[in-house]
Amino acid sequence: MTSCTASPGYVRGPQMWATCMGRMGPMTDEGATITEWLDRLVAGVHLGPKATRVRQILTTQPTYCSYATAAEVADRAEVNGATVVRFAQNLGYPGWPQLQEDLRRVYLAHRYDARQPGVPDGDLIAASLTRDVANLQALQRSFDFPAAHTIVGAIRDAHRTVVVASGTHAVAAVAFAGLAASRGYPVTHEDRGGPHLANALAGLRAGDCLVAWSFWQHYRQTVAALRVAREAGATTCVITDTRHSPAARGADHILVVPTEGVSNLQSMTAATSVAYALFAELAATDPKTSRTAAHRVDAVWRELDLFTEDTPDHGGGRAPQQPKGSDKGSHGGS
Repeated sequence: MTSCTASPGYVRGPQMWATCMGRMGPMTDEGATITEWLDRLVAGVHLGPKATRVRQILTTQPTYCSYATAAEVADRAEVNGATVVRFAQNLGYPGWPQLQEDLRRVYLAHRYDARQPGVPDGDLIAASLTRDVANLQALQRSFDFPAAHTIVGAIRDAHRTVVVASGTHAVAAVAFAGLAASRGYPVTHEDRGGPHLANALAGLRAGDCLVAWSFWQHYRQTVAALRVAREAGATTCVITDTRHSPAARGADHILVVPTEGVSNLQSMTAATSVAYALFAELAATDPKTSRTAAHRVDAVWRELDLFTEDTPDHGGGRAPQQPKGSDKGSHGGS
């Protein structure tokens, strides 16, 4: 391997990936997709079964791999961390961080590219569903049940709980907060940011809880909210995609869920599944109170006439209206 005349620096193999005198000169095949880029990198390199699994994870989960540690990538590939490091070194890199740096560049260059290499006939619908199934299977294998029970306990015992999430990260958070509130728990969701978030955080005290849903790329206000809550003495819980994320740093309790999607988009399917799982466990901790609250919420919803008619119309006319207060089952805001 050729070395630079000045330190720090190196020039890596056939791709001439270089860092000399503090200047970075990556040769990441501008315009190449992740698959094409990896194909060129591994050309002529013998990959054993474990290295092949690492390469497959880089190809199918580039979003996650662009910020995950070597140990986390190894966990996804079902190998050990040393295998990931050796994989990078076999491609001419000093280690995983340098390979990841190039991977991130290629990924970001195609972040908004709608095409999905390797998908037969461009069937992204099937690819998306398959990816979500894989995420749920990975979640089931790696889910930290003790941490989940601890988070449920923290919410159950808290004087009040503030749920924080923004953008698409709020998909799961909205479901959890709304359902928890419908069962009588003092849970609110704040996604407006700015003064609204500041006011919600200012009231946090010891004995309160903050639950943040935050995935790559992390919103600054979500990370800041966790810091404010922690300084106020509140319990902090994070649902995120890696234990090393900015949101997870310093959190009391962490749940990690896979979020890889297709076309370089994140999927909130696994996160939403976790939201419903946490809610189900929370509601089950006090069935009587939960049931009473659900009936009350249902009655208020009906009093406000929020529901459309759902009785089948068999004769072409208007279906008979259910009398107010009739109990057809609790909707609870779902």
